[in-house]
Amino acid sequence: MKLSQLTMGCEYQPFIALNSGQITGYEALARFFTPKGQPTPPNQVFEQLHDTPDLLGRVEYAAKHLQLSRAPKDKALFLNLDPHGLSTALITDLIKQIHRRPNTTIELIENTCASDARQALSLASQLRAAGIDIALDDIGAPHAMLSLALTTQVDCLKFDKSWLKQLHQPHTQGLLKALINFARTAGKLTILEGVETREELTIAQDFQFDWVQGFHYRDAFIQAEIKLPLAGLLEADTLG
Repeated sequence: MKLSQLTMGCEYQPFIALNSGQITGYEALARFFTPKGQPTPPNQVFEQLHDTPDLLGRVEYAAKHLQLSRAPKDKALFLNLDPHGLSTALITDLIKQIHRRPNTTIELIENTCASDARQALSLASQLRAAGIDIALDDIGAPHAMLSLALTTQVDCLKFDKSWLKQLHQPHTQGLLKALINFARTAGKLTILEGVETREELTIAQDFQFDWVQGFHYRDAFIQAEIKLPLAGLLEADTLG
């Protein structure tokens, strides 16, 4: 399927506070669809776009604008932001949009690539200077690394679902407890991603995470009604 034939929408997945069981906010995620309405995995779309930073920047900017405009009101909102391809002007404009939407946090991913880590740290510094809260996403994922600089700068630590598969190892349990204790001492919010079952929810409670998210709460997912054609954002001679 050619990218120019797809449409882009967004989905809002809830965060649940473990001390109350209530929805405290949402993470906005880009979603892509074929002309027949069939979903296309977002990672496949962004992998293609990464080869052309200018196009990636345009799609990323449009996705954030859509997610901000359609977000549920009066709840925390988390946005993933990929610095690749985003010009200084686009980042500056996004910061202005975020300022108009209170209680918005930007999630950053620090990959194993050193240049990606530098970009994430640079963007974090810009966001921090603008007074915007930051979350470090996918902590513990196979593709991620843990930077001292970013870990100490951010306001929230989001733990990847892969922890749930490794907790039978005593050293892994100890590391997770240490990171959560660090976050609590430093006044940082902790979130466990990928909770799908009641058993995994119990694990999150045992480790005293602040919030959780995942398909265990799929009934509370929100789909934005509007969908944007990608054709208007892409060059036909580049991506078809």
